[in-house]
Amino acid sequence: MNNTELDISRLLSCIESLKKCYQDLKEVTDSKFQEYVEDACIKRFEYTVEISWKIMKRFLKLQYGKIDKELTMNNIFRLMEGYEFISSWEKWRDYYNKINDTSHEYNQNKAKIILNSIEDLIADSQYLYDKLNKVIKND
Repeated sequence: MNNTELDISRLLSCIESLKKCYQDLKEVTDSKFQEYVEDACIKRFEYTVEISWKIMKRFLKLQYGKIDKELTMNNIFRLMEGYEFISSWEKWRDYYNKINDTSHEYNQNKAKIILNSIEDLIADSQYLYDKLNKVIKND
């Protein structure tokens, strides 16, 4: 497999964008502006999760010959953990559930839950990116 078969550059862009936004959130002092930065962080959280699972799915098809029927959301995460590309399928399932929850009903409590998960998602997404990048470069 090579980078043209599996383009993970979008994942890296999402991670970097989320990191920058989260850093801005930690530094913001204006409470009115803080709300906007929180919203931007939540949106970038959503993008990062979406791009991640879509790349995982494509990777499983290309690298392991998996078919769509096998690739339910939970199976994608379980397989990726089994192949050691993520450390916990449950954490990824929770990230995915969080973005689904906010898309159906947005409220401050759900927003805070996502904001409290950003650092974990950054670390887990970076881990995924690094592992995928290593496979791509070795093939």
